[in-house]
Amino acid sequence: MAKKEKNALVKLSVLIVTKNEENYIARLLEDLLNQTIEKQLYEIIVVDGMSTDTTVKKVKLYLESHSQTVKLLTNPKQTLPPGWNIGIKEARGDYIMRVDGHTSIPKDFLEKYLELLEKHPEVDCVGGIIESKGSGFQGTINQYVFSHQFGVGNSKFRTTTGIWEGFVDTVPYGAYKRKVFDEVGYFTEGLKRNEDIEFHKRMKDKGMQFYMSTSIKSTYYVRPTLKGVIKKSLGDGTWNIIADQSVKGSLRNRHKAPLIAFLMGLLVLLGSFFFSPFRWVLGVVIFLYFTAATIASVGLVKQQGVKYLIPTVCTFFCLHFFRGLGNFLAFFKKEFWRFRWNRRKR
Repeated sequence: MAKKEKNALVKLSVLIVTKNEENYIARLLEDLLNQTIEKQLYEIIVVDGMSTDTTVKKVKLYLESHSQTVKLLTNPKQTLPPGWNIGIKEARGDYIMRVDGHTSIPKDFLEKYLELLEKHPEVDCVGGIIESKGSGFQGTINQYVFSHQFGVGNSKFRTTTGIWEGFVDTVPYGAYKRKVFDEVGYFTEGLKRNEDIEFHKRMKDKGMQFYMSTSIKSTYYVRPTLKGVIKKSLGDGTWNIIADQSVKGSLRNRHKAPLIAFLMGLLVLLGSFFFSPFRWVLGVVIFLYFTAATIASVGLVKQQGVKYLIPTVCTFFCLHFFRGLGNFLAFFKKEFWRFRWNRRKR
């Protein structure tokens, strides 16, 4: 990685890689420009993926009034990994961090990052927790599902509450030491999403460490529709498996669970057509799953009322089923076999 001439005062380079985020980008920029630390300590780099809405127009309004802090770049490839790479190459900070456009942050967000980095200089990447937030009927359900262990497993940054910090296997919105990109390289541009899973595996292969603290909090605005949950689950499921072919071992057990469950369910379903005992097994599996989903939904029902029960159970099912389906469909993608072939040649 070529060294950039750095301004000694710039500690943090905040990257926002975005496309068609007109409903969220202004709020995020306002949050970032009203932090409790001095503006010369950080820079904001927006990398736009050829937006067709008013995203760029809104960012340019901030360029006029905050030209020393905000920079706008263009990502002609439009997907996330090349966007991150463009931003990383332009960054001047000692630490480089990423924040998604669908996010809002508190005023002390960057201050907490700097405190944690100074407290643990031995750590290569630090991050915090994400609080999901939704609006409307289905958005409220999606918020609950993406914050519940039955929905997202043992994902610490989504389910940890209270005061806690310690070493973890990954963090969201990581603040990386500049040397990480010198030693590990950049994000793999052939991955359309889930690029951080593969990148973090390369970091861990070099002995680099991740540290998380609940003192760092951000809010992620979940998709407000069931269709949005299905689309995200299908895409994440597909690209998780493809990312694992780029660097074997990228996936944790929680990432593999949907594929294992999907394949087992498929085998039991096929077996039920030919062997009557499998029909009993299929019935038991369905009963146990929906019982567990119902129990997991009780928390939201207590908060919002019984009308949320069946839609929440269905949302849990869609999250799991379509992630598992995405895992399965990955084996039929040309990108899966290309990454697998390239890895074997290395």
